[in-house]
Amino acid sequence: MLVPVMVAMWASACGAEAATSVEVRVPDGPHPCVFLTPDELDAMRARAGSLDWAKPIREKTLQAADSLVAATLDIPHEGGQWSHWYSCKKDGGRLKAESPTRHVCTVCGEVYTGWPYDQVYVASRHRHWLGGIESLGLAYALEGKQEYADRAREILLTYASFYETLAKHDVRGNKGRSGGRLLAQTLDEATTLCETCVGYDLLYDAPCFSEADREAIADHLLRPMVSTIREHPAGISNWQSWHNAAVASAGFVLRDAALVDWAINDPENGFLMQMDKSVLDNGMWYEGAPSYHWYALSAHLYLLEGAARAGINLYAIPAVHRMFDGPMEQLFPDGTFPAINDSGRSSIQGVRSLYEVAYRRFADPNYAQFLTPRDSVWALLWGVDTVPDTGGRALHLATSNSRAQGLAVLRDKANETAIFFDYSQRHGGHIQPARLGIILYAHGDERLVDPGRLPYGNPMHGGWYRQTLAHNTVVVNQASQGGAPGEFKEFQAESDWALARATCPGAYEGVTLDRTVFLCGGLIVDVFQCAAQAAATFDLPLHWHGELDGLPAGAAVEALGDANGYQYLKDIRRLDGPVPGFDVKTGEDTAI
Repeated sequence: MLVPVMVAMWASACGAEAATSVEVRVPDGPHPCVFLTPDELDAMRARAGSLDWAKPIREKTLQAADSLVAATLDIPHEGGQWSHWYSCKKDGGRLKAESPTRHVCTVCGEVYTGWPYDQVYVASRHRHWLGGIESLGLAYALEGKQEYADRAREILLTYASFYETLAKHDVRGNKGRSGGRLLAQTLDEATTLCETCVGYDLLYDAPCFSEADREAIADHLLRPMVSTIREHPAGISNWQSWHNAAVASAGFVLRDAALVDWAINDPENGFLMQMDKSVLDNGMWYEGAPSYHWYALSAHLYLLEGAARAGINLYAIPAVHRMFDGPMEQLFPDGTFPAINDSGRSSIQGVRSLYEVAYRRFADPNYAQFLTPRDSVWALLWGVDTVPDTGGRALHLATSNSRAQGLAVLRDKANETAIFFDYSQRHGGHIQPARLGIILYAHGDERLVDPGRLPYGNPMHGGWYRQTLAHNTVVVNQASQGGAPGEFKEFQAESDWALARATCPGAYEGVTLDRTVFLCGGLIVDVFQCAAQAAATFDLPLHWHGELDGLPAGAAVEALGDANGYQYLKDIRRLDGPVPGFDVKTGEDTAI
């Protein structure tokens, strides 16, 4: 088992919630020293050779490294483009590269060529080769084959030979502050640099690297990448989380305390500021989307792990621990997350590599239930040898309400039904215009669904997914909501029932939206009241996951509108009069 590091100077360890700065130090002694110590390296090798769960990870890592060694080194000497351009404009389908200049929709077969698709392929090669340094470094640490270090040296020196010649460019090909050199965003440059630093730390002392090689890699690749990233300070955002992680990782590897100090202590952009400003009281990331919670937390772990081996115990910050606890309040009964805001539906098992680190650092038994199967590189790097058998116990989920996030989760006593009521945060960034929207899980699956997202470069993402019509809330005069947040009014929860109420007086000028949701056993009461100062048209879209059964065909209706999502409604039919088998006065299903 890996040994925890000693606590450095930290105000939170003495009871304060946040410190404004910590004493920065960098590791000394031979590499690896940033993401593994020599003792940890020995323990990892022992795990990989003896434990049943670790052996397949070892083999997969070696296979990846062997492929990198055997492949032709096709590193493009040009900048790449934004991955969010890489989807079909017709149906949102994922594109597949049949060649560097031919990109085919996996749904409809449409072929795309030229800018930006060819440049997205270029970016994928940069991520493949520089990101591959992590695989080569881990394989070298496991096996010690010189060919892994030789290929890594070749990759790093190739990039060092031309990185500084590349022009900065953003996602539209312009020279903007957010642009990278290899990639189209400082964000993407930072994520790649983190992976590179993990591998380089493991390879640093390999015999094939001369001192001149190390100087070239430091002065013409790592430090210039850091400079590119630092030209775009991004404050509390997930971008800055990756910026901090990348700058700190490079700082630890290069033993540059000034870089580490900036990444941790900078008052406007540093990690400590982010823990104070970006994490809500319930532990969730401020951007209101599960995918961005995990995205930011993944970045923090690079910084946290590097800092720990330098004797800086940032895990003592309460907000760090809360970031692992908060998501456990926002799961469906099946352990998945709803597609809130700019997220897709996902499982907490999909981020088990993060909980590998959390379980090792906090030894919280609640985290152990998320670790199976143990199949990630992070489990091999930073996990414990064995975890307790959780016995397949059911998730313990309770009704909750976070006024900071503006999200109430109502659950029945049997943990079979859950209602997510989104009532607060201001629309913007990755928060979609869906105030007072609800999502329903019942009968083993999501029933009232939120749309989630498409790649952001796809016109349907803005045209449908980020329109109020795509959500389960009221639309006024066929327009999407403005940026006003909702207002909390009431929340009550007892053992067998729960209720939440909120209003939104500013989403539409002169209109107040007022919704109350009540759950008791299998009964759901949803009261939506709308008050307007002038005549208005109110639509209440409800997006059901399921098949319509027993309804009459209804009369066909022409398009309801040509903007704000209405242009995407197809096969519209109007149903007038009573619904067969349903009494609209009593709400009872008369077909039973």
